Amino acid sequence: MRNNALKKITLHLFFSLFYLSLPSLAIENTNNIKITKLIETNASWERTKIIYPKGDTKITALLVEMQPQAQMKMHYHEVPSFGYILEGTILVQSETGDIKTFSKGDVVIEMVNKKHSGVNPGDTVTKFIVFYLGAEGLKNTIIE
Repeated sequence: MRNNALKKITLHLFFSLFYLSLPSLAIENTNNIKITKLIETNASWERTKIIYPKGDTKITALLVEMQPQAQMKMHYHEVPSFGYILEGTILVQSETGDIKTFSKGDVVIEMVNKKHSGVNPGDTVTKFIVFYLGAEGLKNTIIE
């Protein structure tokens, strides 16, 4: 009986340690897997702290393609979002006049509940993916 209990404790400990080590194994660089941290932050590009919405989670991903010289209307997001620029350049301007340019390979942490617009200032298509960390009942984007 004591041996059975000892075996159970040993197995439990082994599996606990094994599962605890999985997350670190899953994100380590190896010979055939390269991992590059693109960004780690708690604030948007204009330095406002990000706060997650309450409620039932709703995650959305969009591929956006902006033609040369295309301009977005002034808009804002009720939920945190971030994007990754696949191709081209986008110039983002807040309603207060803050301006930032993002290019291929950049990560954009969007402003929440602050009006802004974007323009593709180049002569090629700009493509980016946007991920919204939303909640039921909240809109990802509200256009003015």
